[in-house]
Amino acid sequence: MKSSQPTFLLILFFLSVMGGCTGKPVLVGDRGSSLAWHPRFHTAQHGDTLYSIAWKYGQDFRRVAEWNRIPPPYVIRPGQRIRIAPPPEFGRTGRAAEQPSPSDDSLSTTSTPRARAYPLPGSTAPRTERDALPAPDIASAEPAPGEGDDIVWQWPTSGELFVARSGAGKQRRGINIKGRRGQPIHAAASGKVVYSGNGLIGYGKLIILKHSNQYLSAYAHNWELLVSEGEQVARGAQIARMGSSGVDQVMLHFEIRHNGKPVDPLHYLPKR
Repeated sequence: MKSSQPTFLLILFFLSVMGGCTGKPVLVGDRGSSLAWHPRFHTAQHGDTLYSIAWKYGQDFRRVAEWNRIPPPYVIRPGQRIRIAPPPEFGRTGRAAEQPSPSDDSLSTTSTPRARAYPLPGSTAPRTERDALPAPDIASAEPAPGEGDDIVWQWPTSGELFVARSGAGKQRRGINIKGRRGQPIHAAASGKVVYSGNGLIGYGKLIILKHSNQYLSAYAHNWELLVSEGEQVARGAQIARMGSSGVDQVMLHFEIRHNGKPVDPLHYLPKR
């Protein structure tokens, strides 16, 4: 028995070293975040896009593109290893010195007027319900004053705000809206469809819209998706039908992210 102890300890040491060399976790985001620890790489699956991968890990798609030297329009392929944490040369900020991030001028917010908002008719949920909304599970980053003022936002659908009973939305920064199956879901602002699918666990059938290089919005748990990746959609255009994909109740989970980080949608949507 005594002779086996050194061998056992040697095996444990070997396994710990190998574990550190393969898939070593890295700290990303604020302390206390449940998404703070994740692998350095994500292996792209069929249906993944750079935007959906960045969304999954709470990263800015521009930074992910820069870390992987992927130029616009950010084409990736199944099986490709995508770095989702900054390489050493990028430092703690995740940005390379004197090295601009990839630019994408396909959407610009400079040609639209200052922020206005247009609620959908039939909305009855009180604004005060924002205090009952779920807390974020990843670092939130409210934009600086004036940022995004030229994006025109509206409610994506009508209905009552609520806290989800199941896992959907409970640990994410966003809002949940009750409704009926098949109820129209509208684009909250003009933008480009950068993801339309069901590959993100916990979101069901999901649409992600890009409104500018800083802002994305997401529409989760749909019954039917009505737009495809690459389409340009106008504010108010119907993009999906409400459903319960990935959850046990009919609802829309809606999020807005600024530079990859979730922000409070009620900061942008009109009072109702």
